[in-house]
Amino acid sequence: MELLQLRYFLDSADNENFSKTAEKYRVPPSSVSIAVKRLETELGCTLFTRHNNKVQLNERGRVLRRAVRQALDTLDTAVADIADIRDQDSGTVSLLIRSERRIVGERLLEFKQQHPRVVFHLSHEFSSDDVDRYDIIIDASTERYPDFERQPMLSEELRFAAFCDNPLCGRRLRLCDLRDQPFVTMGGGSSLKLLVEEVCRKAGFRPHVVIESDDPYYLRKYIELDLGIALIPERSWAGELSSRIQFLEVEDFKYTRVTYAYFNKTASRSSAAFQFYRFLTEYVL
Repeated sequence: MELLQLRYFLDSADNENFSKTAEKYRVPPSSVSIAVKRLETELGCTLFTRHNNKVQLNERGRVLRRAVRQALDTLDTAVADIADIRDQDSGTVSLLIRSERRIVGERLLEFKQQHPRVVFHLSHEFSSDDVDRYDIIIDASTERYPDFERQPMLSEELRFAAFCDNPLCGRRLRLCDLRDQPFVTMGGGSSLKLLVEEVCRKAGFRPHVVIESDDPYYLRKYIELDLGIALIPERSWAGELSSRIQFLEVEDFKYTRVTYAYFNKTASRSSAAFQFYRFLTEYVL
């Protein structure tokens, strides 16, 4: 009993027509007729009643049709599941990381250990508006990605920080006390830079930005060199800050940033991308 033989039988049983089955499988009608006849010989009974050029499924054929349909449905489901697993274990993921590089990197490493054949194309740029080419974007809460589904990934406090010998350290401050301070920030399109501008504007001044950097490592170095104060995430950067950097006590500023994973549900066709998206958002830090 062969798989193709059973598919010929099931299709013929549904249509009660060998010729239609032959058209579907692009074989001569005789091939279908011979396959069904061999099946009947193997079972020791007829499955169809034949009338001239017509065939009609009999009671024994109906019993077999139910069993074959159930078996083939189960088999087809298994084949589809195997294909999904295969796609998750390979393929490419286009990823734009605009926030939480270290945490995303750690999650990526863990994912790669489970799916070593998946290839990632990474970008950290802030200025481009061509976001549709990415499968997943990591960024703070924003309306910049209207065609993307989103799920929270991390929630943490943002705080102003300065070099430990800065006169502002150890004092109780208000935002207006930062008016004359130099600022170092992330790049122009980053959520941290945009938030600094918004917070300072509401406090009645424009921040004096002396350095912009797209690299968090160098941003921390610039604070440590006392080149300016910065707004930074308290939790995810905690292990990266030296003892020469201190948080400022700004009484009228309290902000919790939620970072999201945005999934391009209209453009992404990668099973691996969706799998990584679920992996990123399976628990909120």
